Amino acid sequence: MSVGKYVTERFIGKLILAWLAALILAGIGTVYTPFSLVEIAGVIGMLGTLGILAIQVHNTSNNRVEPEDAGEYVDGTDRSDTSDDVVNGDGDGASTEHDVGATEGLSATERRVQNELIRESYRRFTEQPFTFWPSPQGERLRSYLNDEFEDVDEDVIDKVWRFSKDDGFFKRRPGKRSLAITPTTLWRAKELGEELQLDDAVQDEILDVLLQSYRSDPTYPRVDRDELIEAVGRSSDVVDHNLWLLREKGYVETQAYINSSDGGYSEAEITKLGRQVSQ
Repeated sequence: MSVGKYVTERFIGKLILAWLAALILAGIGTVYTPFSLVEIAGVIGMLGTLGILAIQVHNTSNNRVEPEDAGEYVDGTDRSDTSDDVVNGDGDGASTEHDVGATEGLSATERRVQNELIRESYRRFTEQPFTFWPSPQGERLRSYLNDEFEDVDEDVIDKVWRFSKDDGFFKRRPGKRSLAITPTTLWRAKELGEELQLDDAVQDEILDVLLQSYRSDPTYPRVDRDELIEAVGRSSDVVDHNLWLLREKGYVETQAYINSSDGGYSEAEITKLGRQVSQ
């Protein structure tokens, strides 16, 4: 229902109630006054109508929409403010297929701190994508930020850390106290100039290898990490990063064993969802 129609219906409803009340009061008035029912009801009804009209005009003037009420964000820190935010390798403004931007409500200083938090988190992720697990309070990352921004108060860094978790850059690992970064962190890192090793073609190749293994032996479809890397024909970092994203999407599962390889997992297998999107 449109706002105008809603307001009109409310106004008509008030008029009907006013005239019903006028009739009731007029009925009572005929007992104690020499005036007729119609005369009393007419006077009371007209006074009620005038009162309702006055209130309606007053409310309409007070509810006029100002620019800041129309959805404009005025402190200059929303996601559309891309100063020092969205850059490519040449330092020019750039956009990605996954527009993320900085967390809303951060000041310019807080945004700089968050940008560095995202960059450093991604750098650490690239070294160990399957085992980069920050603690719930992010002590190591916050310590790094304290060293990088000596002129910034620690409360600012703590605020940035809390806001970054709330905004989905980090998530709790299922059944664990530690955290993990999310794909949102990677997309934001790309906006900030970091080079990602994600490739749709590599992901398709990984799914194809795992799907063939499943079809060969559905009772044990797992593929060893080294075998997977060899079959895909790309570097271990590229395969690991793309496999991590596929796991985040729910297309694959990984298993890790004691003394497993440096990749943080030993084997991978395709899930039912992964088979559905691959076929």
